Amino acid sequence: MAFELIEASGLGQVTGPEHIGQNVDKWQMSFMKKIEAEAARLGVTDFSFGRAQKLVNIYLKTVLVCGGHHQHPSVALLHPPLDLELFKGLRSFLSKNRSAMGKARSAFIAAQKRNPRWTKFSEADYVAHIDAIKLLMAGKPLYQVEEHWEL
Repeated sequence: MAFELIEASGLGQVTGPEHIGQNVDKWQMSFMKKIEAEAARLGVTDFSFGRAQKLVNIYLKTVLVCGGHHQHPSVALLHPPLDLELFKGLRSFLSKNRSAMGKARSAFIAAQKRNPRWTKFSEADYVAHIDAIKLLMAGKPLYQVEEHWEL
């Protein structure tokens, strides 16, 4: 199923940073929307935007970040896969660093209050979490937020 959704969305054509669109956020989220729509067309129930983000973001991380393109400026802007382990780590890190990370912490808390379950995310829930991560990372590659994973 995952392969079928990746191919139907066109995501499978992405093999290098030269395929990344000018507006990275809009480009990346367009695949999520296509995958969510294709899953619905195939009759898959309970396939949320959150599940689509996980599929897209894992694919892009594997092909581009882990594929040797991690230093490319557009790859640095790619969203990381969002999940419970990352959220646990972010909660812990932001709690310990509340004075230095006030804005990021507030944005993350607000995003979590909105919806803490990535499997049930709407597009707006997802964007709220990505915006908080952007504040936290302050210009560093977004994939580096995974250093806060708590396993």
